[in-house]
Amino acid sequence: MKIAFVQKIASALLLSLGALSVGLPAQASTLINGWHYANDDQLYDGSGGVSGNALFSGTSRYDFYGFGFKQVGQELFVGINTSYVAGASGTINNVGYGDLFLDLGYDNGSTFKSAQGSLLGVRFAFNDSAVGNGVYTNVTGKSVASTNSGYAKLNDYNKKVKADNDNKNLPDPNSRFGDLTWSNSYFGDYTKNTSVAVPNVIATGTKYTGGNVRSLSPADLAASMFPTNVNIASSNKHIFGFAFTLPEDVRGMSFLATLGFECSNDTISGYVPTRPVPVPPAIAGILVAGAVGGWRIRRKQQAKANQA
Repeated sequence: MKIAFVQKIASALLLSLGALSVGLPAQASTLINGWHYANDDQLYDGSGGVSGNALFSGTSRYDFYGFGFKQVGQELFVGINTSYVAGASGTINNVGYGDLFLDLGYDNGSTFKSAQGSLLGVRFAFNDSAVGNGVYTNVTGKSVASTNSGYAKLNDYNKKVKADNDNKNLPDPNSRFGDLTWSNSYFGDYTKNTSVAVPNVIATGTKYTGGNVRSLSPADLAASMFPTNVNIASSNKHIFGFAFTLPEDVRGMSFLATLGFECSNDTISGYVPTRPVPVPPAIAGILVAGAVGGWRIRRKQQAKANQA
């Protein structure tokens, strides 16, 4: 097969695949080794410990340092850098991870409050959620912070963060939620109304039967090149991961992800832009066949034109 023929087939295939995918927007979040990664290690903004220590410091047991998302085949991988590591019961002092929320309407101007009822939620670990492990659509969240010795009010949480970081000569001692600040308008309904707690677990939703939530080991995360660098000193550096399958109608869509601990001692958000949807091998084969057939037809037509 001539090189020119191969090049033409490859070009046609790329154009065909491009018709089935959406390009990344200019505002794409930090991309590291294929992971859309949100940093949350500018300061200590997670508190708590086995002994009940409430300080925001490098000894905290409830601090997010960053998390990321990576499409691997039909699955979405989630990796977390954190000071949290679960005990034998799946929690520390019966306090664990909250549920993951994906807001698929973020690019259209939604807020965390207005998105309630239309979120996609993932329960991936033992907690006080009202549902079992899995992927859920049309999700409404609730807060369980008050029953987990945590911060029921977002303002109270940030006041403690600021107090513990004010004397460290930081540009901004206020809490960060990964790609967002705690005072970002996305969380405005919770910063303005101090009696309303930020949802951190699923209250209601419709289970998607193809969600297939599974744990990822440190070896799995290393093999997928998950970034593990943390820019602040910590005596409790850990990584945690899980994978799941999104409903087919939302695969490749952009979203803002939000995850907190049950105690709301820290929360993190990260933006994932629109991304190409993996093409199943069967469809890819059809596209190749179509590209080859189209090239042969054009070649025959050109040959007839030259003979005329």
